[in-house]
Amino acid sequence: MDTNFVGENLGPGKLGHFFVILFFVAALFSAFSYFRAAKTEADAQRSVAWLRLARNGFVIHAAAIFGMFLTLYYIIANHLFEYHYAWEHSSRALPMKYLLSCFWEGQQGSFMLWAFWHSVLGLVVMKTSKGLESRVMSVIALVQVAIATMLLGFYFGPDVKVGSTPFMLLRHAMANAPIFQQANYMSFIKDGNGLNPLLQNYWMVIHPPVLFLGFASTLIPFAYTIAALWKGEYQTWIRDTRIWALFAGAVLGTGIMMGGAWAYESLTFGGYWAWDPVENASLVPWLTLIAGLHTLIIYKATKRSLPITLILLSLTYLLVWYSTFLTRTGVLGDTSVHAFTGEGKSLYWHLIVVILVLLVLVLGLLFYRWKTLPRVKGEEESSSREFWMFIGSFVLLLSSLQITISTSIPVWAPLAKWITGKEIAPPVDPVQHYNSIQVWVAIIIALLSSAILYLRFKASDGKKVWRRFAGLGSVAFLLTALIGYTQKINVPQYTVLLFASVFAVVASFYYALGIQKKLMKMGPAVSHLGFGLTLLGILLSSFNKEVISFNTLGVTIDFGKKTAAENAKESRENVLLFRNTPVAMGDYLVTYEGDSTSSSDPRTFYKVNYEKKDSATGRVEEQFTLYPDAFVNPKGQQGLIANPASKHYLGKDIFTYVTQVLDPTKRTDTAAYKSYTVKKGDSIFLANGFVVFNDFEEPRYEQQTGNLSVKARLTVYDLTKEVGHLSPVYAIENNSYQSFQEDTLKSMGLYARFVKVLPDQNAVELQIRQTNPKDDYIVLKAILFPYINVLWLGIVVMVIGFFLSMYNRITKKEKLPQVLANN
Repeated sequence: MDTNFVGENLGPGKLGHFFVILFFVAALFSAFSYFRAAKTEADAQRSVAWLRLARNGFVIHAAAIFGMFLTLYYIIANHLFEYHYAWEHSSRALPMKYLLSCFWEGQQGSFMLWAFWHSVLGLVVMKTSKGLESRVMSVIALVQVAIATMLLGFYFGPDVKVGSTPFMLLRHAMANAPIFQQANYMSFIKDGNGLNPLLQNYWMVIHPPVLFLGFASTLIPFAYTIAALWKGEYQTWIRDTRIWALFAGAVLGTGIMMGGAWAYESLTFGGYWAWDPVENASLVPWLTLIAGLHTLIIYKATKRSLPITLILLSLTYLLVWYSTFLTRTGVLGDTSVHAFTGEGKSLYWHLIVVILVLLVLVLGLLFYRWKTLPRVKGEEESSSREFWMFIGSFVLLLSSLQITISTSIPVWAPLAKWITGKEIAPPVDPVQHYNSIQVWVAIIIALLSSAILYLRFKASDGKKVWRRFAGLGSVAFLLTALIGYTQKINVPQYTVLLFASVFAVVASFYYALGIQKKLMKMGPAVSHLGFGLTLLGILLSSFNKEVISFNTLGVTIDFGKKTAAENAKESRENVLLFRNTPVAMGDYLVTYEGDSTSSSDPRTFYKVNYEKKDSATGRVEEQFTLYPDAFVNPKGQQGLIANPASKHYLGKDIFTYVTQVLDPTKRTDTAAYKSYTVKKGDSIFLANGFVVFNDFEEPRYEQQTGNLSVKARLTVYDLTKEVGHLSPVYAIENNSYQSFQEDTLKSMGLYARFVKVLPDQNAVELQIRQTNPKDDYIVLKAILFPYINVLWLGIVVMVIGFFLSMYNRITKKEKLPQVLANN
């Protein structure tokens, strides 16, 4: 019985369970009521009554989700470690700013976040969808039911479990552990397991909410698509679907690139994109969404491409669920560095059931309506905008398929082996595998994204268009030649990509300012301009990415790679830095000056100083300090989890991170004190500088106690400049006992003692000790990324373009077809 256990606070857990059940029941009630409202539309009075019930149910379900959030936050913030979720994902030492990150580290919290955004967006749709409300909201509420089942934690018999509740007690999650046989087990639970060190970063506070908002927002175009198929009416859904598709494209795109920025600033990928399966899983729905958005525009303008639009918008949301399956069930295994693993295996069949239900819903409605879908007879003109927009959308679809198939190798490889008897493994070099194909996709899309701006729907003036292309192409060609020459881009496919990116930038920029001119109508041109800048930034920052941390000491460093060749390559690209020993690295002289820790932060910060000198005069032209940090032996485990530090310039970034450090538990100090007799102005020479004895400070004498203290003033220099001061103290206590207080200068690893006054020699005796540089070291990797700010600028511009288009759609009054206007 729960009452037998001492120290548990069961109230929040019971309240949380109540909110979970209320969430499920209210969402189910709302879905059923909305369905009945749609089915009884012929009877207005009955339909309105069902609609009122459905809205109330949806509001209650949203309130339940909010209650779940507050309850779980209370449990985490108050360190109620009797609850498994709080114990598994938080600790007392965790800074307050990272408490929210505990929500989405685990499966249940991320599902709660997903459901929260669905409910917020659903409330907006409930107020704006008008005639399609009952059908659109039926779909949204049904999806919420599916997510609610992920949080129920109900058992049907000993083997069937539906969902996993975030409010489970620790003693229930680990029922077989002997400690939970004791009524006072809480007296032994002093702290939680803590947040994954990789997630203890400010990006992890803001990146997951934005990304999940992007995922959640793809539900709305999906719901409108289902509603249109359900009703069999394909005109009134266009405006709202287009607005929501633009919103989803902007937010999901932002979330994806925030993940790239997180990887760049906080992970040791050596960049912002590594074609990791989790990255791919978020990118693919965005690609199909963009494809569907453009075919929807085609349908709006020409009444063509409706079937493919319905398929693409439906496929986008199905792919969101498939990405959830890939990243949360453990099927990716070791192919991803940040997918959920063991704890997600129980979701395997649960997620398959949800995906199958949604797939059957889509295929059933498409099959039912296929023959009656509006179509336009005849082929499009090859000079028309819709023709090339369709080609671009189709290329995006093919791109999505290639990424999905390659990412899903761990899923289908066992079946392929069973059929063919051959083992199929994921690509050894994912970056090369994907880049070799996707570079051509980028070229085609870059050219089309800018070219279609100058085409008209149904037919274009060929001569006028080609004249403009010739002028814009000439400018792009000259800029390509200039950039290619200065950046040494000479690989054929990347030279073509450079031209395509530059052409996209030039053509979109000219269209926005030279032709369109009205800001509110510049959305397409601005977003396409941002896309061109993004591709240009990716190319410039990646093609000439340069490792500057070359190992020139001839020391082989063991990185634990699978092959000797891989280890040798990694060893060549990492520099060994002994403390206070300058090493040449690119244009810089780099010095590791020591580390520092704080009781309030589990990380260790490593101070690395960079100096750039004029080769002729020796004058320091530039100096800066970076502080890459790392979790050393996190959670008691041997190892290192590093966070990079970067120096940002307008035209480049210097990206650095620590790859190895001396284990603090094995650090020794082999240096010994040496005695020196010095007079005022004398110098003591060190391995990397010297110390000057300046003088004494005024002695302090206490007559009552007979205590006398004298402080020496020392100035410390390295090989080029003054670096600090030392003030060791010599003391006489009770007129007889002699003592001293040493002083230290950590940047030089220097310790000084004032041990004796020699009045007959007008001198003093000092003892100096300087740590052996080999007693403390780090291994550092540094990469130069040229023009990476072009990439970040492109992302910002592209997102602005999405929101401009969205605002234009919202404020523009659409003209309904005459048949609908008369009804």
